[in-house]
Amino acid sequence: MKALTSVSLNSLFLAVVALAPQHARADAYSDYMASPSAAGAFQYLYQVATHPRCANCHGVVEDGIHRPTVGDQRIPHPMNITSLNNIRLIAQDGKFVMADNLQPVNCRSCHRDENGTEAGMPPGAANDLMPGFVWHMPPVTMVIEQDITPAELCNNWLDPAKNSFLAMRGGRSDMATFKKEFEHHVQDDPLVRWSWDPGLNRTPAPGSHKDFAQAMTLWIDGGAPCPAG
Repeated sequence: MKALTSVSLNSLFLAVVALAPQHARADAYSDYMASPSAAGAFQYLYQVATHPRCANCHGVVEDGIHRPTVGDQRIPHPMNITSLNNIRLIAQDGKFVMADNLQPVNCRSCHRDENGTEAGMPPGAANDLMPGFVWHMPPVTMVIEQDITPAELCNNWLDPAKNSFLAMRGGRSDMATFKKEFEHHVQDDPLVRWSWDPGLNRTPAPGSHKDFAQAMTLWIDGGAPCPAG
């Protein structure tokens, strides 16, 4: 077999890079911090949103069923948990409460207000910024599939029919509401904040919660541009 020369190795490397998904930007956070811009801010937001700490709870749709995933490899949630086990929250008098029609086994059965104290125990998150806001899955319109592109995620966020089921979050036609609601979501939501404090043996999301919240503001103030594609 003919030995590979340094030139052929370089050609092979360039070919692999060319074939790699262009949205797989592992250094998006570093790029954003080195040169902040609205476009770079969104690439960092995408990096966090598609990180397992966020994407696992948003889940995937398999065989028509909305399922959460777990672990850095995003494997199916144990015990055949699906959106049928989800908690439905409603807002009442300034706080969130669980609706009455809970399944016998639901997110709250295992996920409490704090992380478990030993590796492998279920994570948990709650805070006083959003009283009553407990561990639950987002709606199926907010799934983060393994292959979601930056453009798809961006357009989903800006679509008021897809970006919430608890409040009107606005969108392209109502950027004032979109800014207010999305900034509140990323700054105060205990489940978002948890991504940087996920407990033992879990990889935190890139950067910091403060960096993420600031990137959201920069992206929105810059016109909320979406990547092409």
